[in-house]
Amino acid sequence: MDAHSKLKPTLEDYILEMETRPPDSGQVTEKDVWAQLHQKEADLLLAAELGKALLEKNEELKKNQEKLIDDYSTKVESSVG
Repeated sequence: MDAHSKLKPTLEDYILEMETRPPDSGQVTEKDVWAQLHQKEADLLLAAELGKALLEKNEELKKNQEKLIDDYSTKVESSVG
């Protein structure tokens, strides 16, 4: 694993963060409203990061698929010719 990969959170890191967050208590105070507002902002940023990570992973998978198709086509052409 390179240094860049260690610094950049993975998709699994984001999911783990969401799963380990404590649930709401049910009682709401003014302080809780502000905390919830900050949590919603954090959730929005997390959703954006998740979306970005998914798009990057999708692009990586597309590139890998294209390379496999090219490699296979080259192999088939060389065995026929």
